[in-house]
Amino acid sequence: MKRRYTLSLFQHVGLFILLIACSSACQQAYGQRYLEEAIPFRNEALLQTADGFIDVTFTHKEYRGTADPQTTYHSYYRDSIYHTQGGYHGHPLHGAYVERYPDKSLKVLGAYAYGLRTGKWQYWDNNGVLRKVSRWRDGKESGKFALYNEAGQLQQRGRLRDGNFDGIIKTVYQGDSSKVQSDKRRFHKGKEMAMDEGGWLGRMYDRVRALF
Repeated sequence: MKRRYTLSLFQHVGLFILLIACSSACQQAYGQRYLEEAIPFRNEALLQTADGFIDVTFTHKEYRGTADPQTTYHSYYRDSIYHTQGGYHGHPLHGAYVERYPDKSLKVLGAYAYGLRTGKWQYWDNNGVLRKVSRWRDGKESGKFALYNEAGQLQQRGRLRDGNFDGIIKTVYQGDSSKVQSDKRRFHKGKEMAMDEGGWLGRMYDRVRALF
């Protein structure tokens, strides 16, 4: 004669609690394993310096292009930022870059692409006044730029090519009569040239670029 074994109400409740505990333990163990795997792939760091704070974003991926031996690359390694010519030392900065003064106000705002400055960069003084705006491409200051004085008024604007004046540069200054005056000078790859020098197409090109 076969015996039938039945579970009491308390045994059912106990078995249910045991199953829940086992499930929670498995989930906790899996979550911890996932967290430990994810930590080495973090790509942000907040550094404190004597001049304030630096918030950087970097990449663990290797740049597959060829490094320019004449170009300075910026990278992150062990809570420090390195500036090396012709290659990287650590992980290339890649993404947003923010510098702040000790009071947390903005100092520098820009971005990097595989260790090279790129896009729009802005610079403020310790009074919160925007002093400079420029563009970068492939680690070189190229494109529109503008400089401002302590009062936030335009001081100079134009275009740069590889860090040199290129095209018509407008400079604003205070004249002897206390009136704001300005002058315009023309450059080609850092070399100054007369406003009427060169062919008409080149002169027209510089004038049109100065409008934008």
